[in-house]
Amino acid sequence: MSSHEIANVVIIGGGVVGTAIAAEISRHYDDVFLLEAMPRLGLGSSTRNSGVIHAGIYYKPGSLKAFHCVRGQEWLYEFCARHNIPHKRTGKLIVGDSEDQLSALQTLKERGDQNGVVGLEIVDRSYIQRIEPNVVSPIALNSPNTGIVDAEELVKTLERIAKSNGAHMLTDTRVIGAEVKNGLVTIRTQREEVGARAVINSAGLYADEVARMFGYDRHTIFPCRGEYAELPPGRSQIINGLVYPLPLPTGHGLGVHFTKNLAGTLLVGPNARYVKMKEDYENDRAELITFYESAVKMVPSLRLEDLRPSYSGLRARLLPEHDHSFADFVIGHDPQWPSVIHCIGIESPGLTSCLSIGASVSQMAREIL
Repeated sequence: MSSHEIANVVIIGGGVVGTAIAAEISRHYDDVFLLEAMPRLGLGSSTRNSGVIHAGIYYKPGSLKAFHCVRGQEWLYEFCARHNIPHKRTGKLIVGDSEDQLSALQTLKERGDQNGVVGLEIVDRSYIQRIEPNVVSPIALNSPNTGIVDAEELVKTLERIAKSNGAHMLTDTRVIGAEVKNGLVTIRTQREEVGARAVINSAGLYADEVARMFGYDRHTIFPCRGEYAELPPGRSQIINGLVYPLPLPTGHGLGVHFTKNLAGTLLVGPNARYVKMKEDYENDRAELITFYESAVKMVPSLRLEDLRPSYSGLRARLLPEHDHSFADFVIGHDPQWPSVIHCIGIESPGLTSCLSIGASVSQMAREIL
């Protein structure tokens, strides 16, 4: 890409959302460029998670998270089936420790109903035992349309589609500066400069830093690490699918839960640990005890010696650790430069929402080109 070239669209960030945007907008325009700092697309938060296709239960009605999750889930199942991306509609149980938690489960169901989630039902111990014999919870919210997807294959498929549409996907290309003159955006990387008629900031953990390059400093991302443990293959049969507790009252996570992934590995986690650095993926072995103490309440046959450290990921949180309120996705035009669109704080359910966000952001960009 030469310094005098003017692109129609430059997308900053090659996670699953940025790649979905590239795949969609390249259907309508030539000269679409995606710039990713890492050596491969999707190496960050996009593939360092549990790979769950969420139904849309947890999010504030009317929020962008609720809208894009519910719409995105349906689209994602169809997309995966059409492109042979490994996925499975496993269903999920959100379990209560006692009958006293019935009202909390009903409140969660009502929120999901408001968001348009279909098929939710409160189930009793006999139903739970048929699905998950080792779970001792007496009551649960059943979400039959929750599932799992191979996030890495999803990113690769989106990348192939974008490239087949003519998009240019540039890895090892870190953005170091930006400015706007006469309606044209100039993006600086470590190697070159390029002009663009429209720029989409989808930089994940670094979206706040990219936004500040344009003078937009309203949002700060606080990296929050989620660590996972896993069980050896001989013990992975104690859970068949997805089993979650009621979400944490702090709002910093959905609680330590069980996820059986597509490879048959049983994951336990994640926790929610705020860290200072956006590259701090270091797992803490001491957390195995915390995982065990939480998970054994649901599955008493779990043993501490079953757990071993697995991988970790980082969430792009828009609220500091002491703030337990709801934070929505930030998706919109830069207030000073309408040709710049920001996607900030795209944490969970970002994976589920990627196709829906891609469609919306593509439409926003088409309106200014």
